[in-house]
Amino acid sequence: MRRCVLCIALLVSGCARNAIFELELSLPAQPAGAPIYAVVQARVDGGFEASWDDVATSPGLPLCPRPSEGTCEDRVLDPACASIVSIVADESELERPLYVRVRFCEDPACAAPSDASAPEHRVEVERAFYRGRYTQARVCLDEIPPEPALDLIERCDVRCREGSATSHCRLDGTHFCEPPN
Repeated sequence: MRRCVLCIALLVSGCARNAIFELELSLPAQPAGAPIYAVVQARVDGGFEASWDDVATSPGLPLCPRPSEGTCEDRVLDPACASIVSIVADESELERPLYVRVRFCEDPACAAPSDASAPEHRVEVERAFYRGRYTQARVCLDEIPPEPALDLIERCDVRCREGSATSHCRLDGTHFCEPPN
């Protein structure tokens, strides 16, 4: 399985003060013509409208060699069509939304002149990080969007190692990654 690590913050010290969020991206099929790469960036401040020039960029991920079958929930993780992006946050970033942008570029570094206006898919995670915890979410990108598309992942949709399959929040509204009320 391809792995890409984006460190959006320097680790302060030890697991108790930071958190790791893994975003599984199911990539769209490679279109006919020149190869296209998915280039991922993530941050907790500034939203989508601020400049992304200073945000770390992952190496480009080749798109899926074939169309995906079935719905996102039914798909088995296919290493040729998916990537896991690990994002580390420090204590000051734990309660902020996470903004992820996936650009579809001709160059693996998204540096070709045509990539300045590359199509992109945006993912906003309401709450991705919980102190000392490892969390996960999944996004299926079935196509390259003609204009920016947005997936919103609510905090109760962020998987924790505990919880049920239908919700990752308790009846009192707290997330399984945080202490109950």
